[in-house]
Amino acid sequence: MANLSDFLPLSGGGGLTPKFEEFNSSGTFTPTQALIDAGGYIEVFLVAGGGKTGSSSLGSAGGEVLMKKMYLTSTTGCAITIGSGATSTNTSGGNSTFTGSSAGGNDLTAKGGLDYAQQENHLSPSWASYNSNSAGNGVFGYGAGGASSYIGGVRTAKANSGQGSAQNQNGGSGYCLIKWYE
Repeated sequence: MANLSDFLPLSGGGGLTPKFEEFNSSGTFTPTQALIDAGGYIEVFLVAGGGKTGSSSLGSAGGEVLMKKMYLTSTTGCAITIGSGATSTNTSGGNSTFTGSSAGGNDLTAKGGLDYAQQENHLSPSWASYNSNSAGNGVFGYGAGGASSYIGGVRTAKANSGQGSAQNQNGGSGYCLIKWYE
């Protein structure tokens, strides 16, 4: 007879211990054998870098924030790239990536925030303020949009936040958090 924890390893039962690893710079996540033995379930929180604008009438957009659950099947390392925050005026932030396919999971790419208010094909509220429109607040503050001179938003982006910024301020760099149980 199978244990319930064999089918629902994240139910809090079965003696599994929660683990996590943060990435503030690019690196490699290497799944442990204990993670694979517990079912290989992980949660990835991935944030791209924020943009930088030179305009006072619009802020720059924050980086996209992705949250994905997946199963890994091997202990092969997964490369993680942390997108840089934009440091040159009127440039977009860098994309952040997680290459989970190397360990049997999924690849993810969070898109860098643009240097202007509009965002296209982003899954998170990362737009910047523009005239009378408020900036998007991001996800838990990650990837929030930058301020314009007309309305609120992030003024100076925090490192590893993926936040956009106000005129002539650098965008925030990206971030990755991986959670699992073993």
